[in-house]
Amino acid sequence: MDALQALLSANTEIEKDVFIKRLNVNFRLKAISTKELEKAREQCTRMTGTGSKRESTVDSDRLNAVLATKFCVNPDFGNAALLDKFSAANAVECVGKALLPGELVRIVAAGMDLSGFGDEEDAEEDVKN
Repeated sequence: MDALQALLSANTEIEKDVFIKRLNVNFRLKAISTKELEKAREQCTRMTGTGSKRESTVDSDRLNAVLATKFCVNPDFGNAALLDKFSAANAVECVGKALLPGELVRIVAAGMDLSGFGDEEDAEEDVKN
């Protein structure tokens, strides 16, 4: 199969389960699009300084929480019962309160991998096999 045919037949609806040991449950994650990633990055970018010293900075902690809400199919961090349990105003705040830092990193890493940001060495091994 050539590259054109591969792209034409590619499935972009990719999902995967990630086990969260503390909760003894799998979270269902999905890949996100470039547009969704850009929107998340924009949500977490702030401008600082003035004039020629103006620059943008990304709040990486907030970005991870935003990405987790986009990657997670189940659970839905915007669920009213979860928001109430963790006294969170929105899904992003709920992620920060419901998950331990390592769990959040694990979810974001798995979601990024699903979205095509996997290890290139693994990809090269797949091509060889």
